[in-house]
Amino acid sequence: MLTHRLPHGGAIVLSGGPGAGKTSLLQALAGLGYLTVTESGRAVIRQQRALAGDALPWRNRQAFAAAMLDRDRRQYRRYSRRGGPVFFDRGVVDVLGYARLERLRESATLRWAARRYRYAPEVLMLPPWPDIYRHDQERKQTLAEAERTFQVLWDTYLDQGYRPLLVPRGTIRERRDWVLSHLGLVCSPIHDAPGKC
Repeated sequence: MLTHRLPHGGAIVLSGGPGAGKTSLLQALAGLGYLTVTESGRAVIRQQRALAGDALPWRNRQAFAAAMLDRDRRQYRRYSRRGGPVFFDRGVVDVLGYARLERLRESATLRWAARRYRYAPEVLMLPPWPDIYRHDQERKQTLAEAERTFQVLWDTYLDQGYRPLLVPRGTIRERRDWVLSHLGLVCSPIHDAPGKC
């Protein structure tokens, strides 16, 4: 297995605009036994709704960004050094990108965290995809906003010294297999021989 070649303990970020298929792709990777870490944005929204809090993107965007940053830092510390590949649904740099997208104040803590919590140099970016884009209770952006989010995140990762890499559109299985092939991983982290998934 080639997981020992992955930098930064194999902390691999999947990013992009909302509704691009990240969650489905992560579920497919988890289905093969790979460790995946859920998106902080959705977790914060659910938590704040349960608590009747205001750290929500439609109420207090600065507080929402701070809550996401806090959770992303904790998730990074918990999972990034597990010794094998760990797939993150967004990372600390996404919070910086969100702040730029929404023209929020970029705190010194946020800028420091984006430099301190480093992931693998290549960031897997899923592009906006009109055919699969859907609204839900937590995703309220328009497709145009999703496209703008993608571009801001791409630029922010570049600015922070990462190499964004476009994940091709395709079925969930095709995308999963492309990711594994690109990273030199096998179909399951418990097997040593590469092959078809």
